[in-house]
Amino acid sequence: MDEKYRKFKKFDKEQYAEVTRFLKERTHLTAREWAIARLCADFQRSGRAEMTRIGTHLPKLVPFMNEPYSRQAVSRARAAFKRKVLKSGATFFYAYYSGLISMEEIIDMIHQIAEDIEYLLNVGEGRVPEGDVDVQIQQKVADVLRQITNALGK
Repeated sequence: MDEKYRKFKKFDKEQYAEVTRFLKERTHLTAREWAIARLCADFQRSGRAEMTRIGTHLPKLVPFMNEPYSRQAVSRARAAFKRKVLKSGATFFYAYYSGLISMEEIIDMIHQIAEDIEYLLNVGEGRVPEGDVDVQIQQKVADVLRQITNALGK
C-alpha cells in the first residue's frame, strides 16, 4: 500500500460496516463516501479527479474496500459525499440564521463540532494535531458565520 494511504491502515482489520458505523457516530458519511472523497481530493489533476484510476486501484488503496469500482461508481460516491456536505451545512446555518437555535446553542455546537473534527483528524491521519485545533476550527466557523451574515445583509 502506498505510504500516503496509511490513514486507511487504521481500519485494516475492520469491516466496511464497522468503518461506516464509526463515521456515522460523528458524520452523515459512509466509509465508501469518505474514502472516495479523500482519494478524489488526493488524485486531482487539472481540477479533475482521476476516477478511473481510483476505481481500478481502490482495493489496493483502501483495505476495507474489497473490489474495484467503475468510474461511474466513484463519481456517484463523490457526488453523494458533496450532497451530504451541502445539506449538512444548510441545516446547520439555516437553524441558526432562522432563529431555531440560539447563539448559546450554536456556540455549544461549534465546540462539539471542533472536538469531533479533531478526533476524526487524529484517527484518519494517524497523527496528533499541532496547536489547538479546537480554537482553529472555531475561528474558521466564526469567520464563515460573519461572511454569511454580511452576505445576507444582517
